[in-house]
Amino acid sequence: MDADYQKRKEMAEFELRREERMKAAEERTAKKRLKRQKKKQRKKEKRAKTGNNGGEEPNRVESSDDDEGSDDDDTSICI
Repeated sequence: MDADYQKRKEMAEFELRREERMKAAEERTAKKRLKRQKKKQRKKEKRAKTGNNGGEEPNRVESSDDDEGSDDDDTSICI
C-alpha cells in the first residue's frame, strides 16, 4: 500500500513538472511569435515607406518608356 501511495505521489509530481514545462514552452513560443510579428510589421512598414517615396516614380518612368517603345513599334509596322 505504501508503494502504491509513493507511485501516485511520483506521478502527481511528474504531471505538475510536466505542466510547468509546457506552460514555459508556450510562453517562449508566444514571445518568439510576437517578436517575429513585430519584425514582419516593421519590415512591411519600411517597405511601404520606401515604396511610396521611390517606388512609384520609377514605375511611371518605365511605363512611359514602354508606351514610347510600343508607339515606335506601331509606326515601324505601318511603314
